[in-house]
Order: sequence, then structure tokens, then C-alpha cells
Amino acid sequence: MSSMSDFDAPTKPAWVGAIVPVVMVLGAAGLYWIMTSGNGDDGNGSGPHPSHPAKGKLVEGRTYYLFASEIELYSTNFENESWDLGDGGPDIFYRLLWQGIEVFESKTRSDSLIADWSGLEVELDWSDLLGKNLSPDEVIKGARVRADSKGSVLIKVEDNDVADNDEAGSVEISLKDLRVGANEFEYKKASDSAIRRITLRALPVDSSLQDLIAIMR
Repeated sequence: MSSMSDFDAPTKPAWVGAIVPVVMVLGAAGLYWIMTSGNGDDGNGSGPHPSHPAKGKLVEGRTYYLFASEIELYSTNFENESWDLGDGGPDIFYRLLWQGIEVFESKTRSDSLIADWSGLEVELDWSDLLGKNLSPDEVIKGARVRADSKGSVLIKVEDNDVADNDEAGSVEISLKDLRVGANEFEYKKASDSAIRRITLRALPVDSSLQDLIAIMR
């Protein structure tokens, strides 16, 4: 029996050798896509999160951070008197109540008719947190409230004085009227309130820090 020599073996078409590297590259790319997609990690170790920042009305049953980013008072209190002796302005802070329970108290902003808060534990801009490996709970300073179409929050604003705090007024805000992001409310001066304007921020608790930064921009 004769054996087949190297000269007798069938030769492979030239295109076979050319296509093998292409197949290997495509296979490696596909494997990388499978490994990196679908895990929902936002790069901050906070696990799954929406692809885009949540928008629109608050979703029933979902939990949100709530905080006032700005409160403006009228130039005199609701009795039309100066806030402090001389020309000093009010030292503004607020308390947020949900279901009749105080769930948050802000820091005081001294001598100002317009007080603002970033909603962060430290005095930073939200943009300073870009790329940081932090969870929202570590950096956000605000109330945690569950959305309920029949529920509301009460914001009590006070002037922080050494002897005794003076009430600046209070407002009740229905949760069904809130949207994700900034919510601005304006008020006329009343016999029991000198609040001119409040900007209340609502941020979904289960979003990534990067998505929350995008909402705050």
C-alpha cells in the first residue's frame, strides 16, 4: 500500500489563512462585550442602576432624598418687624417633617434672606464628585421619604437666635406635586409666614451617584 506524500496532500485555499485572524478578533470582542455588559455596575461599586437619570413625577412607593436647596424669606417677618436688632438678617434653618415626624434638620445659614444648601455632607459642588468611588448615602444630606400620592411633607423654617428661635413660617407640600430634580414654590406673605420661595430637590435613592450628579446639573 502506498502512502500519501506531502506533495499529494490537498492544499488549503489562501482565504482560509486570511480569515482566521479576523474570526479570532471578533470572538475576543464578543467575549469582552458579554463580560462587561449586563452587570449594571456604574463603576462606583453601587450595583445596578438606570441607564439614564430618572425624570418626571415621583413614582408611587419609591424612596427619594428630599432637601431644600434654597429658601428665600421676605425682608421682614410675618409681623412686619425686623428679623434681628439693627440691620442683621435672619439666621435661616429648616426642619422637614414627614408623617408628623421630623426626619431632617438643616444647618444654619447666617444673616441672609436667601439661604442655600447643596444637599451634600461636605461643602462641595456636585461636579466635584465626578469619578469618585462613593455611594449616594455617604455624601447626600437630606430626608429620606417614600412617595405616596396622598402624602405630604411639612417644611418649618426658623430664624436661629441665641435666646429663642423665631418662626419664619411653614409650608406643606404634597408629594404628588413633586418631580425628580428641582421643584420651585412661591408664596405670598401671610399673617403666619414670611416665606417667599422654596426650591425643594427630589433625588431617587436607588440611582447611582453619577446619575444623581447629572440630575443636579
